[in-house]
Amino acid sequence: MHPISRRNLLLGAAGAGASSLLGAGPAASASAGTVPPARWIGSGGFTPVYDPSTPAGPRYLNDHTLIKARNRWHLFSIVGNSAPRGESPDSGAETAFAHASAPTPHGPWTPHADALTVDPAYHGEEHLWAPHVVEADGRFWMFYAAGGQNGAAINLATSTDLFAWTREPSGPLFRGLVARDPMVLRVGGEWAMYYTELSRPGGHHIVACRRSADLLHWGEPDTVFTDASTDATVSVTESPYVVERDGWYYLFIGPRGGYEGTDVLASRDPYGFDPAGYAGHVPGHAVEAVADGDAWYVTAAGWFRQGLYLAPLEWRETPPPRQSPDNPVAGLDVAGRLTVFALDAADHSILRRVQLDPAADVWSGWERFGGPAGAVPTLGRNANGRLEVFSLAPGGANLHHRVQRPDGGWHDWEEFGGPAGAAPAVARDASGRLEVFALAPAGASFARRRQRSPGSLAWDPWEPAFGSAAGAPPVVAANADGRLEVFALGPGGSGIGHRWQEAPGGAWTPAWQPFGGPAGAAPRAARDGSGRLTVAAIGPSGVGTFTRRQTVPSGGWDAWLPLFGWSAGAPALAVNADGRLEAFSLTPGGARLDHRWQLAPGGAWDPGREFGEPGLLLAATPTAAIDATGRIHVFSVTTEGGIRTRVQARPSGEWQPWRAFGDRLIAPVVPGASTP
Repeated sequence: MHPISRRNLLLGAAGAGASSLLGAGPAASASAGTVPPARWIGSGGFTPVYDPSTPAGPRYLNDHTLIKARNRWHLFSIVGNSAPRGESPDSGAETAFAHASAPTPHGPWTPHADALTVDPAYHGEEHLWAPHVVEADGRFWMFYAAGGQNGAAINLATSTDLFAWTREPSGPLFRGLVARDPMVLRVGGEWAMYYTELSRPGGHHIVACRRSADLLHWGEPDTVFTDASTDATVSVTESPYVVERDGWYYLFIGPRGGYEGTDVLASRDPYGFDPAGYAGHVPGHAVEAVADGDAWYVTAAGWFRQGLYLAPLEWRETPPPRQSPDNPVAGLDVAGRLTVFALDAADHSILRRVQLDPAADVWSGWERFGGPAGAVPTLGRNANGRLEVFSLAPGGANLHHRVQRPDGGWHDWEEFGGPAGAAPAVARDASGRLEVFALAPAGASFARRRQRSPGSLAWDPWEPAFGSAAGAPPVVAANADGRLEVFALGPGGSGIGHRWQEAPGGAWTPAWQPFGGPAGAAPRAARDGSGRLTVAAIGPSGVGTFTRRQTVPSGGWDAWLPLFGWSAGAPALAVNADGRLEAFSLTPGGARLDHRWQLAPGGAWDPGREFGEPGLLLAATPTAAIDATGRIHVFSVTTEGGIRTRVQARPSGEWQPWRAFGDRLIAPVVPGASTP
């Protein structure tokens, strides 16, 4: 049997199709009819607390574990040398477990000698992955994944002091198809080991569980979670971590929503989890939850970060609203001036800047725009050119909107009603009426609302069941013939579905149809100068970006094709003045921004080049918008909250250097994080 590599699993076939339909909805929950005391989980922002780098170069941590013993916290983790910016390292070279300790999870962390290094003489070990440590019977027990010519194995080492470790003389505890990422929890009078596996050769990714009375002898596996969205070609179910709180069990499972994303599922049954128990999202990789006294934290690490990150864990009564992938947002106003909206870093109020002179690219200062601000707003442009801003109230209380007047001023903010799980998606149909698509809290469904006439201040009632459960806010685009088409990610990345108008401005297809392809996060869509729509989406884990283009304007679809490598989310798309699409993709961790463009409208793509600023970390995929002169502007937010912008020197041409976009700090919102 060939040695198992995490890298091979991830890169196997990122374009594998998903089979489920958006309209199918999740399966019945194992805990249906009951509600946990803290039903929803979110997190604050992650901050770095430990960097394992050495004078020889930068290093990363990946799957890890924290344990508190003798009034000190200990960290054990996969460790490796960082790859060039935006590239993944070779997981086969992960052959040691780093060890560090600290008085609190915040640090300061003191590095120690590696806890364990690979030993090929020990039953053919070739790598060391995913340590997990528990204390029992006067010893510390480290469970970890190892593999080699004999296949995947879960191994054990023990210690009395957390520094000197001895492997179990009898060899691996058990072997599996791709058994890895073990996590051990005391459940009642027994121990439960959760780990990732395949249901069968070529089958689904699952979380398996074995039980033990003594931590040494383990029973046969049960399946406690099945990822029904994919087959074995892509590794998308990793790093399971289970927490018990008030009689409820919470499974943290990733990657979801990209490489740096983890979903949480709740259940009364520690041996049964399913998507219907969705309880929240944490924007980190290999997430683990720890309690320090009354305070709860989540830790994260991964290939594209240097070291360990920490964030407060939020136990919530209400679902945390989702953040828009666009930050800031930009569009042309009634006077044809490019206008940018963002959230203030200090109080998360809405700020606005206006391009006063498009030819000279002169801008106003930042000014307050008022209104509720629970997330970055979204924009619609009426048939008469007036902008309309849609905002989510803090905590996801409700939606509001504000409409521009013909003279360039603004009407007052008004409540807009409808579901408030995220800021809505907006588009203009063939008749000139705006249509809005809004996600319900926790992604339970999404609704649709339409203007009564083009540019009207009046709206038709909400259509509450336009779409069922979704894993992200929907995306909407207009076909060349004016028919709107909506794309939505299924729960847990179970696939992309789409639904479209059967005639311009008319009725919609009665059922959602599968769109196939990668489903790692919400897609994006744009129409190029040939009149054809292009949809871009990332594969599970963010392993790559792929595009699917219409065969003819308003018609069928070509096959999925690769566009970028590792991606934090679907790329920003913008249409040049000459009709060629441009795409901007950020790698996980925000260290590299790449750029590709069509050589002709609707044609092949240039190989592309790096577009960002080396050494500058970005918080999210940038925003791209075109001004009245036909030049594209790209706006990027750094992790510190500064906005950087880069503008074409001429329409459809080359690019000027990056520069600061005002001196105001804005909130560096991370998609998937809890809203302020």
